Amino acid sequence: MTQQHPLMTDLAALNRNRDRATSEGFVLHHAAVDEIQHRLMEVNKRFTNIGIVTGFPNFWSKPFPTAMLIADTDLLTFDRAPYDLLIHAMSLHWANDPVGQLIQCRRALRADGLLLAVTFGGQTLNELRSCLGQAELEVTGGLSPRVAPMGE
Repeated sequence: MTQQHPLMTDLAALNRNRDRATSEGFVLHHAAVDEIQHRLMEVNKRFTNIGIVTGFPNFWSKPFPTAMLIADTDLLTFDRAPYDLLIHAMSLHWANDPVGQLIQCRRALRADGLLLAVTFGGQTLNELRSCLGQAELEVTGGLSPRVAPMGE
C-alpha cells in the first residue's frame, strides 16, 4: 500500500478562482510574456515546436499563437513531444509535485530543447506570510501555513 502525501494545492479551489479571473488581473502574466520574449531574443535559435504549460490557455495563446497549450494538471499531457521550447507559464508554484513537473518537462524536450519556467520565488508573498502567521498566533495560539511554499 502506497502512502498518499497531502496535496499542497486544492486544485478544485484553484480552478474556481481561475474561472473568476478577469483580463485586468493578468498584470503578472503580461510581465511574464515580456520577460520570456526578451529572453528568447537573446537565444540564437528558431523554435518550431513550442509547448506552454498553463492554467490560462486563452491568455497564453495570444502572444504564442502557434504553441501547443498544455493544461497544468498534476500529470502533464504532452501530445507533440519532443518540444524544442517548453514554457511553464506561471503555474509551477501551484503544482502538487513541482519537481515531478520539471522532470516531465525535461522528458518532453528534445536533446537541445529549452525550458523556461516563469514562477514565483522564495521571498514572494513573504510579508503576507508573516502577517497571516502573526495574526493567527495572536487569535488561535497556533500556526498553520496559509501561503504555499515557494522554491528558491
